[in-house]
Amino acid sequence: MAFVCAVILRLVLIAWSAYQDANFDVKYTDIDYFVYTDAARHVVRGGSPYERATYRYPPLLAVLLAPNVLVHEMWGKVFFSTLDIAVGGLILKIGRRRGMNARELKYALWCWLFNPFTCAISTRGSCEALTGVAAIAYGFVVHMRLYPIIHALMFVAFLNKDYMGNRALFGKRGSKALSWVTVENVKFAVVSSATFFALTAGSYAVYGMDYIDEAILYHAQRKDHRHNFSPAFYGIYLSIHPTTDAPDLNGSAIVQTADRLAMSPLPMLTVVLSLGFAFASDMPFALFVQTLAFVAFNKVCTAQYFVWWFMLLPLVLPSLMRSANRKRVVFATLIWLIAQLHWLAWAYALEFKGAQVFESVWLASIAFFGANIWLLLNIIAAYAHAPIFSRGRLQKFSKVE
Repeated sequence: MAFVCAVILRLVLIAWSAYQDANFDVKYTDIDYFVYTDAARHVVRGGSPYERATYRYPPLLAVLLAPNVLVHEMWGKVFFSTLDIAVGGLILKIGRRRGMNARELKYALWCWLFNPFTCAISTRGSCEALTGVAAIAYGFVVHMRLYPIIHALMFVAFLNKDYMGNRALFGKRGSKALSWVTVENVKFAVVSSATFFALTAGSYAVYGMDYIDEAILYHAQRKDHRHNFSPAFYGIYLSIHPTTDAPDLNGSAIVQTADRLAMSPLPMLTVVLSLGFAFASDMPFALFVQTLAFVAFNKVCTAQYFVWWFMLLPLVLPSLMRSANRKRVVFATLIWLIAQLHWLAWAYALEFKGAQVFESVWLASIAFFGANIWLLLNIIAAYAHAPIFSRGRLQKFSKVE
């Protein structure tokens, strides 16, 4: 029944998107959806998707959305919403293998299927749900979205333990010599890298350096000063408009120092890799906290990025619900939501009203960053670690040493 209601909800939102786009100044459909559709149109005509300016994705995405041109412009939204539902199915399957009871499974499903953020993101035409389904093939998902490469070392650490956590990560006597070369690691590395390089080589063979520049190198040097929740947006804005007199804090040493810290990848990499190694024995939780930290510390952070960790939240939600500290997690979540709404209010004034509130948006970004960190810390404190599968399921699906 939950899946049926989720399908109906998404169909209603897709229909509403057409009405809002036609009758309101603020459009429902994500601007990227029009970019995808234009890229697909070039592909259908026998051209390159990169003929469409600002298309920064693998060509496979444009191919998948060719029915937007050949069938109906809403095809992509239906496709992404279908992937949303498929993610719910994966959550249900993984939850059962982890030993969740019926009540916990229900709330885990609701957390994804009826989450207002995830419902809106897919029906607005964003491809983020593609990441959730493609996670069963790591090489494919890295090719499509790149960012999951942050989990690679965590998988290495995870594969140096059995699922029940009986094998020591650093050896029998506290040695810090990690066994990097094991049968499990080699299998994982060969399959995932072969998938990634095959897809990447195929894309390069067809579209050449346009693909490399737009879908890969662009993300390494991406600079977004609009719709960017990160405190780094202010430094990006000043670097793009160095002569503007709008921000009063243009020459502030505090702003310049904060911007340099926000733009540097070192804090993000340090936190993300540390979390991966610290919690590798509980892979779903490690994936969740790594992704949340990656989004929080990234120099570019848009609303779509929240879905990256939302899709993992249902897997850790039951433990948080059972925790004695669950009220602190709920409070931290409310603070996160308030901080986001606070940011959106200033961003609306800047973008739609033309108000010169750059400093206010920047300060709201810092507050939102703090809310992200506070949420992360409270979740880590409240979570009770568990093996990836329950013992009974583990005996069925894997060997116990």
